[in-house]
Amino acid sequence: MKKRHYILISAAAIVTAVALFAAWTSQATATRHQATPSPVGAASSREALVNSLQNSKTVSLSVIRSANWSAPLSGLINLDNPTAQRAALTNTEEPIQIYTYHLQHPEFGDYLIDTGVSNEFVDNPGTFNVPAWLEPQLRFDRMEITVNTEEVVNNIEAPLQGIFITHLHLDHVSGLPAIDNNVPVYVGKGEAQEKYFLFAATRGIVDALLKGRPELREWQASYVDVFNDGSVFAIHSPGHTAGSTAYLVNTPEGPVLLAGDVSHTAWGWNNQVEPGNFSTNQPRSRESLLNLIKLVEDNPQIQVRLGHKEL
Repeated sequence: MKKRHYILISAAAIVTAVALFAAWTSQATATRHQATPSPVGAASSREALVNSLQNSKTVSLSVIRSANWSAPLSGLINLDNPTAQRAALTNTEEPIQIYTYHLQHPEFGDYLIDTGVSNEFVDNPGTFNVPAWLEPQLRFDRMEITVNTEEVVNNIEAPLQGIFITHLHLDHVSGLPAIDNNVPVYVGKGEAQEKYFLFAATRGIVDALLKGRPELREWQASYVDVFNDGSVFAIHSPGHTAGSTAYLVNTPEGPVLLAGDVSHTAWGWNNQVEPGNFSTNQPRSRESLLNLIKLVEDNPQIQVRLGHKEL
């Protein structure tokens, strides 16, 4: 009886520990860093965005490939989607790229959209709370940095005025160590507070990357006229994460849609298949993807740049 009693206690302890762990991970937010409504940017509309495509107010946009990398296809494309199944896609290792974009506004100065990859983050991951067990999952050994964020910042002649983030996944914010702590960081509404079990593994890293920085500035509308002049729009595109944001930039060469991870790949965009298990809400991810595809179909002069592949 005594032995059986100990076995029951041990089983109960295991069940309790599992339940507590599940409860803890389910409550993990993307970051514990504070967020506040953005003091800049005006609530706008899809109609205003479309009208802006004829706008003479433009900004320069430079595309910088920061790194070559790879990821499992199951994260990049929903392999359970019927279109993916008909194509017989399998979970192969897919080459991808990591980008940052330098935006230069004639009046308001220089900004980055996403951050690329800093040498400091890759060379010293422990400094940013990356646990040793997680390093292999981050696949640093598969990453080839082509232009690190330190170089990007050094090549910009004026101080950065802000960082526009498509979302807070590590491959979009790992350039932050190379950027001055005083530079404000802008994210989509609800990005910081979203709860998802995988954030339990990455929240401490994002917290470390944001440490010492001002409160995150959150866009507050589905369409935001960033500079209130029709040159740049933030488009709330939730699903990959709650605050995922695409950016429409009117450049001298024509309008460019930076779709972020609303679609990681050209195949996903061209076949209208949403991202895979890297997303927190696949149905909403699909809605956002179709929304942007419709925008481009209706306005074919828009050039599209996806999160991790050339279109």
